[in-house]
Amino acid sequence: MMKEKESLTAYMTTLVGQIEAEGRIGTAHVYRSTLHRVLDFTGGQPLAFAEVTPFWLKAFQNYLLGRQLQWNSISTYMRMLRAVYLRAVDAGQADYHPRLFKGVYTGTRVTVKRAIGEGDLRLLDSSDVSSGLEKTRMLFLLLFMLRGIPFVDVAYLRKCDLQGNTLMYRRRKTGSWLTVQVEPCAMRLIEQLKTSDKSSPYLFPFIDGTGSDAYRRYQSALRNFNARLKRLGALTGIQSSLSSYCARHSWATIANYHNYQQELICNAMGHSSVKVTETYFKSHTDERIGQMNREILSQVFPD
Repeated sequence: MMKEKESLTAYMTTLVGQIEAEGRIGTAHVYRSTLHRVLDFTGGQPLAFAEVTPFWLKAFQNYLLGRQLQWNSISTYMRMLRAVYLRAVDAGQADYHPRLFKGVYTGTRVTVKRAIGEGDLRLLDSSDVSSGLEKTRMLFLLLFMLRGIPFVDVAYLRKCDLQGNTLMYRRRKTGSWLTVQVEPCAMRLIEQLKTSDKSSPYLFPFIDGTGSDAYRRYQSALRNFNARLKRLGALTGIQSSLSSYCARHSWATIANYHNYQQELICNAMGHSSVKVTETYFKSHTDERIGQMNREILSQVFPD
């Protein structure tokens, strides 16, 4: 007997529960947020898969725009909806319609770049700050030194992930495995920042427990870290706004400035494609572009 098909909203509710049971709390949070947006748009009424047409998707996108959401946020909701729809197709819960999401935005827009330059990083490295901000300063530098590792991955690192000077961890966002050779400067920071709790499985003292409890602790730690980074930036006179992701964007941008292949940078950061990596790069300055032109002219016209 053929299983009765569920509505999109019912299927999505079940899916959120399954993802939470797998321990993927952050991913479940994004799916649940998408479900709430859909229900807001439908006035709390169930939505059948058959009702998800290009016209409905366009109307939903316009609704999100009317709520003053940024394009990257809208893209996240649309990509989550598309992922649910494709899962439902595979499960026989929805009929497949090619190019269903063609008319709505599912890309990534280049927003204000969050990178700082080498001079600012050296300033942070040499700054003498208050004890309340010293660990914040060290942690930001550590994120940069570990190839721009995201804060979420640092928060969930386990002691067993670090073997000697080799760090092997799985990215929370993509599930891909990365291996990082920890340089001596980074190892010194790890020694100063690591947890003193011998019973904790985690390398750093940002979270404890598992599941939703650990995720709440991570979110709280991230908010506190970003708040202290703003104070640190103001104290040191750095013009760009410091945030946890600033270290990641800075590592990618500086690697690009030093002419490392973009494919190499992409692999180092665990990105799925060079296109994703390119959104991290800060534009070259007029001074650097001028230097490039001088070098080209000196090669073409050596006299």
